[in-house]
Amino acid sequence: MVRFKNRYLLAEVAWNGGTIDASYNEQMLLQALRENLSQNFGDYGLGTNLAGLLVKYFNPYTGLAIVRCGTSEVQRVVTALAFTTKIKQRSACVRVLRVTGALSACKDAAMRLSETRLALNALPQEGPVRAQLTKQQLAVAEQLHNQLLAVEL
Repeated sequence: MVRFKNRYLLAEVAWNGGTIDASYNEQMLLQALRENLSQNFGDYGLGTNLAGLLVKYFNPYTGLAIVRCGTSEVQRVVTALAFTTKIKQRSACVRVLRVTGALSACKDAAMRLSETRLALNALPQEGPVRAQLTKQQLAVAEQLHNQLLAVEL
């Protein structure tokens, strides 16, 4: 029996307009990804990814997500993520930052990026582009950052 091999994608979700919405979660990102797979690759593309596709982690404050998919379907999932323009009627841009074969490597990269972004959001706002987090949002973002350590297979 052959085991199912996975790839883990570290993706960045950038909301157009710069505002942060904490109501978005893993399930909403997964639903948007499945809709995009269906739209771009039809029933075949969706069917081949149904079993192995999973959003392991999503932090709306830092915009980082970890997506698991099958090794043979990496190109389709990366393409579907790149073509994602809306998540639950909200305009967004998704960019794949890294593709790894092990969850631990993806977690390490996500931890480094998350720590950097949380440190930047804790600083006073230095321009109109970056959204400034309130103290309550920053506390929730740090809790989500700490949950990243608990992500397992």
